This record gives sequence, structure tokens and C-alpha cells, in this order.
Amino acid sequence: MTTEDHWVGNIGHLALADSALGALLTDILQALAQAAYPAPPAKVDVGLTTKQSVRKVERRAHSEPHLFPSQTGAWLLEVHEATELRNSILHAVAINRCANCGAASHFVHPRSGQHVDRTDEAIRNLTTQMLKLRERGIELAEEIAQRVNAQIVARARAAAEATNEIQNPPQVYPHRSVALCAECAGNGRGTITARLGTAIEIWPREKLRAEIERLKAEQATRSGETGNG
Repeated sequence: MTTEDHWVGNIGHLALADSALGALLTDILQALAQAAYPAPPAKVDVGLTTKQSVRKVERRAHSEPHLFPSQTGAWLLEVHEATELRNSILHAVAINRCANCGAASHFVHPRSGQHVDRTDEAIRNLTTQMLKLRERGIELAEEIAQRVNAQIVARARAAAEATNEIQNPPQVYPHRSVALCAECAGNGRGTITARLGTAIEIWPREKLRAEIERLKAEQATRSGETGNG
């Protein structure tokens, strides 16, 4: 979607860029929901608009600033402004739409009556802006996930020491996948690369020491048997 040949329907690509940005914000909200550990995560509404998701992330950033990088606020503001412009473009009303061919060159916002630039160039520029915002947002989502994971691990470690039981806390990762069409992949089929998460165990220190000693003794026994053989 970065070259002239790949722009098939400017409004359609704008909508796709907006939905991709919205999906990333939903992903961030789902990661933040796990920050309640050991309490169960709150259900995240995956049907929110991009603008609604921005507001929810903003509220979390205000109440739990330790989970967010310092540049999150500026990024959210840019996303909010981009979604406002996206909405004005999608909902613009054509004033001089031709009754025969449907062509139009003058658009206004239905509520404010202000002129809306709905040219192909304006739509492409906004689409590119939203795609770049998503790329920057992926980096923020990675750091937010790292901070949430660190908080989860700290709480799981405290629970392990308090109960002397092994803990298996969740770990969160942005659900990022990268797709390449057959032409760009160069293999005639296309590819999709997806990231998979990992599982962890948190052991109580005393239990971990005992396990290490057991493994050492087991290894020593095996070494002795090998030497005798």
C-alpha cells in the first residue's frame, strides 16, 4: 500500500488503516487488562471505535502512569486528531455531486458546515499518517507489555514466597502479525508471520534451591555410574 499501483480505492485503504490502528489500541487494552493479576482480567470490548479506544487508553495512562512510556500521551493525541480527520472525510457531504456520473469536488462536514478536503491526495496522506502511527504504536505496545509483564512477575514472585507454591502467571504480548502478498513475498503464495507468546513458572526460592540440589545430586550419581562403567 505504499506505491501508486497498490492504491485500490483510497477510502477503502483509509478505512483499513483506521481499523488496523484500532486493533492495535484494542491489543493494548487487552494487555492492560492483565495488569490486574492475580485478579482475573476485565473483559475488553473489541467492538470499540478507534476514537473510543483512545479515550480508554488515556484513562488507563492517567490512573496507572507507571505502565506507560513517556511518549504515550503525545502519540494518543496524534491518533485522536487523525481519527477526527478520518471521521470528517468519511462523513463529508457532497454539495455539487453530479446527478449523472456522481462526481463531486466540494464537500462539507454535515454538522459544522466546514469545507472538507476529500481529494485523493488528502485521503492518501491521512492513510499514510495512520499507518505510521500504527508502526510507532507497535513500539509503545511492546514497552507497555514489558511493563505489565514485569508487574505480573513481581506479584507472582511475592505469591510464590507467601504460599511456597509454583506460580504460572500470564504473560502478554502484542498480537502482531505481518502479511506479505505473493508479489511482495516473491514466492507466489504470500506469507504471514505471527508472534507466539511464552509460558513462565515462578518458583519459591527455597523450593528452587532444593530442586537445584536435587538435580546436582542426580547428575553426580549419573557421572559416578558412568565412571564406574
